[in-house]
Amino acid sequence: MRVIVSSTRWSAMLALLTCALSAPATTGAQQTLQFTARAARLSDAVIARDLARFDSLMRVASSARSVALVGLARDAYERNDDGLLTSRLLVMSGASRADAEARGRRPDLWALLDSVQQRRGTTAAVNDQAIALEVALLRAGSPLLGAPSCDQWEKTAMGIARQLRAVPAPPPTKAPAAAPTVERPSAPATLRAVPSRVHFAFDKSTLAPTSRRVLDALVDSLSQYSGVRMELEGHTDPRGSNTYNAALSTRRVEAVRAYLLQKGLADTRIRTVALGKSKPETTETDVTSHARNRRVMFRFFDMQGREIPTVGQLDDLQLERR
Repeated sequence: MRVIVSSTRWSAMLALLTCALSAPATTGAQQTLQFTARAARLSDAVIARDLARFDSLMRVASSARSVALVGLARDAYERNDDGLLTSRLLVMSGASRADAEARGRRPDLWALLDSVQQRRGTTAAVNDQAIALEVALLRAGSPLLGAPSCDQWEKTAMGIARQLRAVPAPPPTKAPAAAPTVERPSAPATLRAVPSRVHFAFDKSTLAPTSRRVLDALVDSLSQYSGVRMELEGHTDPRGSNTYNAALSTRRVEAVRAYLLQKGLADTRIRTVALGKSKPETTETDVTSHARNRRVMFRFFDMQGREIPTVGQLDDLQLERR
């Protein structure tokens, strides 16, 4: 868990922060959830109690969009948000659209999202893309949620926007408007902050503690969606021979697979492939670039074979000592 207790200078503001964090979060069922102020998150028990409230809110969410936004709120809390972003995201999860502050970055794409609102019930694909676009825009506009790169999330939003613009608007009809389709939390976009990779130390195939925490969060998300399948791709940095790196990438991908099986994920849901040094993420040769290349990548697919978007996390980079 990445929640870190802030410095003692926040103690004097505890009462004020507690008030700021008491904003109600509304979903399909009216529910008020209060979270502990950052300065008071002094024990695992306190944090576990707050996370259990997120789980409770996730269970009563009435739409895929609500599930996605509650997931973002939990992600903000786990990244040590002071509570303001968390509370705003929870309020948004029950509102029709984002507030003015969220629209400060790429207003053109927010306008596109508004225009798509009228055809959200057209197809499941349009629903999924609209949710994915909103999540990407929120991440692009927040340095906390957008780590490691808000610009990368903006590029993701632009890619989704191109797909949405290609969807034709439904023909006009004089028939009475049908009741809005209730979105169910079974579409790809409902998975919360699914990571795209874990990283390894130089010439190693053992999982670091930070990488295990990434996989623990992944298993927790996938346990709710038994139809999701995943593919693991093993990679190395470019140093060494092709033969050696092919074997090393095999050991890395098998280490991830073994950990997921140990945590209860079914073997039938996992496919593995070892690519050695054939597909580097970057061709630079500094220590950070080498660390980014030493990875196992994740790809996820729903029951219809559609690929599920992932989050490009770098929290577990294993840098070499100089």
